[in-house]
Amino acid sequence: MFNTALTFLYKNIRNRKELAILNTLKKRSIIDINANVEYQKQKLTQVLEIAFRNVPFYKNFASRVNLDSLTYERLQYLPFMDKNQIRKDAKALINPNFDLKADFARLNSSGGSTGEPVKLYRTGLHSQHGIANYYYALHNNGVSIYQRSIDLWGAEQDMYRGKSKKGLRQVLNNNVLLNTFVLSDEIISNYVNQLIAVKPLFIKAYVHSVYEIAKYILKNNIDVGFSPIIHCTTGPLYPEMREVISKAFGGAYVYNFYGSREVSAIASEVKIASGLYVLYDNVFLEIIDSNGKPVREGEEGEVVVTTLNNFYMPLIRYRIGDRAIKGDNLNFGTLVLDNVVGRTLGVIHKRNGSRLDGQFFTTLFFGKEGIKSFQLIQKSLTVLNLKIVKGEQFSEEELYSILERIECELGEGIEIEVQFCDKIDLTSTGKIMYVYSEL
Repeated sequence: MFNTALTFLYKNIRNRKELAILNTLKKRSIIDINANVEYQKQKLTQVLEIAFRNVPFYKNFASRVNLDSLTYERLQYLPFMDKNQIRKDAKALINPNFDLKADFARLNSSGGSTGEPVKLYRTGLHSQHGIANYYYALHNNGVSIYQRSIDLWGAEQDMYRGKSKKGLRQVLNNNVLLNTFVLSDEIISNYVNQLIAVKPLFIKAYVHSVYEIAKYILKNNIDVGFSPIIHCTTGPLYPEMREVISKAFGGAYVYNFYGSREVSAIASEVKIASGLYVLYDNVFLEIIDSNGKPVREGEEGEVVVTTLNNFYMPLIRYRIGDRAIKGDNLNFGTLVLDNVVGRTLGVIHKRNGSRLDGQFFTTLFFGKEGIKSFQLIQKSLTVLNLKIVKGEQFSEEELYSILERIECELGEGIEIEVQFCDKIDLTSTGKIMYVYSEL
């Protein structure tokens, strides 16, 4: 009770601006699509107006869009933005008239999951809305930001900075951080003991980290004695993973949250409806096909994001590198995703020009007692590299059966190079790329 009261006091001082935004959002319903479309249009119009007037790159496109009556058809006249374009034209994407005395702009970077990170600027307002929308996602899943929690987290850049300050901050936030950048059975055993001792009401976790811990709990028949709400992020939450995680934590409610370092909060599952609902106050989302055209409801495509609260370096129609399934029939972007299916790179290309989603492969490997972890990398249309971490019950027959299934799906002439290793390397932000293509 004391910790909760201390956290309440701390957050209402330190995060008062974020809480003010949150309180405004809590008066709205995240599932009220019609109202949220109009709200989002107003914010999008404001971002475009500032960009057309001040940002050198976008001044050239002002005549293409009528802001007095913004339509999606006209919005599509604006070019897509990607990481290479940002690296090439970074200065032309910055608003030179932004009042840096009224608000700061700090250098940030993308995660760089499979390549060189891209450097971006994040403003104070952008950060405040990002945090507030994260809090809004918690609210929509029955989580209080003041209750005791544990983070199963860890990125390389977060491991060695300001440990004493972080310790104090964790106390003030009623939170314990368990760094999952490196995991072993010994580390997991220690973390499980800490989880049982704390019995957090809420767990925020890298999805692969909590999945590994959940598998350990079930394998060793451990009764954790509590059933928290578990927020999973930094990768697709596959059905097999959700089931294992929930079972290990006493039937816990497990939900998927989608965000990124570039734009912060993007979308979240909510308790009262299926699918992931776009955090409309923070981003405008589009799902496009291979020709750059919007997909229809139920179709998979590439995620394109426009930030709504960064007026110093706005990202407009930014190809973030993820893939998702459109979950609504809106003709002005999308506010619901059926699912986030992974990175754009998380597909395997077939020789006939079609693509095989990464979930096909995770279904083959997840739940196999003999395979602790895996990573499949496509080197060419005919060559794949498969890294395997053996489990205690590993068998050549089981692996052969999986390889046979992959070859059957990809066609004759496929070469799969199998490499046994002790662990799968994480990205610099602590993620696992289970499947990706280098093509």
